[in-house]
Amino acid sequence: FNHLLLVLSTLFIVACGDLGTEKNYNGTQLFYTSDITDAEADKVGEYLVSSGFADGQEKTVQLAKTGGTYEFKMVVKKGLEQDQEYATLFKNFAAEMSRDVFGGAQVDLHACDENLETLRVFPMAME
Repeated sequence: FNHLLLVLSTLFIVACGDLGTEKNYNGTQLFYTSDITDAEADKVGEYLVSSGFADGQEKTVQLAKTGGTYEFKMVVKKGLEQDQEYATLFKNFAAEMSRDVFGGAQVDLHACDENLETLRVFPMAME
């Protein structure tokens, strides 16, 4: 799985705009909205570093929450959201994040354009 993460990590572009509070984890800009606590943001940031996602390359992600669902939004190269291989990867990444960071809560991964506008949503894979 980690080699796929490395492939993933090279496919990001940097976003800008008012996206919430910003923290930086090894080159990854993590924005989070007001419905996410500092502790949750730190937990995600630490997870991104330990999983190899945050690897020093510039990336932009955003963490939000709607109801009981966490939304992990990440900027991807255009067209990637249509790739079946990446669809599986995105769903598995969301499932791992649910298990390892959010205690089993629902996580949806949003593949986004450079402005963090959602192109496609990938609900976490069910184990």
